[in-house]
Amino acid sequence: MDEVTASQLARRIAEHRPALAKRVAGRLLRAFPELTHTLRLEENYDPVERMASVAVQPFGDLVRAILLFNTFEIAETELRWARGVLPRWGVAYEHTTTMIRWYFEELSQLPLSPAERLVVVEVEQYLLHLIARIYHSNEANHHLVKA
Repeated sequence: MDEVTASQLARRIAEHRPALAKRVAGRLLRAFPELTHTLRLEENYDPVERMASVAVQPFGDLVRAILLFNTFEIAETELRWARGVLPRWGVAYEHTTTMIRWYFEELSQLPLSPAERLVVVEVEQYLLHLIARIYHSNEANHHLVKA
């Protein structure tokens, strides 16, 4: 991943952080209304704003960290942690992969350079493969423990 392009893309993500998060959060809650129940809604807190602040913006921050530090190791640690915690709150594999896909779809709507678009595809594909590996290896380990 080209460091200059990755830094430019990280800056662009920061500039559009709230809008990206709100659009993805709205899509998630429309597609998966059951996620509303996983949010600890405080009084007068809009579910879309809450989903944006507790799920989508932190994911965008993870993407920015990958870009700024030019390493995917951060994602492995964070997504393994999420895999261990989020299912307890009703967040399933499908929810996570959909958020990843839609985040990068929304990101792709920004006026990006061809080089930035290549980085977007690279990071998205890496994260989708990583989350699949994390979920499927945990399922395989779970079945071994039960046997």
